[in-house]
Amino acid sequence: MNSNPISSCHVPDLEDEPATGVLQLSIQEYGIGMVFPPRAEFEGTSKLDCGAVIYGTYRGTLECRRGAVIIAQGGKFFGRLTAERIIVVGKVGDVTIAAKDSALLIASEELTIGAGADIHAVLRAPSFAIPPGANMNSSVMKSMLGAGHG
Repeated sequence: MNSNPISSCHVPDLEDEPATGVLQLSIQEYGIGMVFPPRAEFEGTSKLDCGAVIYGTYRGTLECRRGAVIIAQGGKFFGRLTAERIIVVGKVGDVTIAAKDSALLIASEELTIGAGADIHAVLRAPSFAIPPGANMNSSVMKSMLGAGHG
C-alpha cells in the first residue's frame, strides 16, 4: 500500500488566491519530522535532521539539515533559521529592532514567502518566491549557497 501522509495547515495558498486557501504539505516531500504546536513557546537551539512546521513561537536557533521549515499562519520566528527550503506565511522578526538583529533566514535551495507573511529579517537564498501582499521589511540576499562553485 502506497501511503503518503499529509499535514494540513491553514495558510494562504501560495499558487492561487493569496487571501484564502489551505496549503497541504506532503510530510515525505517536505521532510517534516517536527511540529511546534499552536500556543507553544520554544526558546533555545534545535539541530534537526528533518524539516519542521512552526505554528507557535520559536525564539533562538533552528538548524534543519534536511527538509523544509514552514512558519505557518499564526506562527512566529525570532532568531537564526537554516534549512534547505523555507516557507513563511506567519511572522518573522521584531520590527522594534534592526532586521539584522531580529532574524536571519538562510535557505540552501529556496525561500518562499506567502501573501500574508510579515517579515522583518535578513533573508538569504539562491531562489526566492515573493508574491504581492507580503509585508517585508528585509534585507534580501540572493546567494549561490550549495552551488558547489569553486
